[in-house]
Parts: sequence; structure tokens; C-alpha cells
Amino acid sequence: MNNINHPKSPKLKTKKSSRKEHQRKPIRKGIKSKRGQPEHYSEIKKCVSIGITQTALDGLDKLSQERAISRSEMIERIGRGLIKILDITPSS
Repeated sequence: MNNINHPKSPKLKTKKSSRKEHQRKPIRKGIKSKRGQPEHYSEIKKCVSIGITQTALDGLDKLSQERAISRSEMIERIGRGLIKILDITPSS
């Protein structure tokens, strides 16, 4: 019996889309990326998942593209206080 979802069944190859400029890692001549080694900061990044609306995702994409950095780096800089958040209280 042929089972398409069988772990050893051949995978269909799809063409990978190339990353946008702001999503690409910067070229660091002479320095090789190594798993488990911090690249930009003194600690290793941790993979987390967040839930946001499509509107918030679009806004995050726009802000990160304006700065030519990835979404992840945008959130990193906000969390480190390198990008300040202006709290605007709606007037009533």
C-alpha cells in the first residue's frame, strides 16, 4: 500500500523563495556563524512564539523594512531599549 505521508516516502521539492533584503543576514567578512554561539549580542537568542493580529504583523513588517532589519531583530531592539516606544494615550 502506498502511503503518501509515510516518513520514507519521497518528498516533493519546491522552489524556495529568496529572502527580501531586510531578512538576509549581514555579511560579516572573516566571521563564520556557529550554532550555539552568539553573533551580535553577548547571549544566544532563544526561539519563542508570539500571537499577533495580521494588522500588527503588517505594521511590524513595515517598521522592520524601513530599518532594513528582520522582524526578529526589530523585536530584539525594542526589548533591549535600543528602539524607544512612544506611549500615546488617547485623549477623551
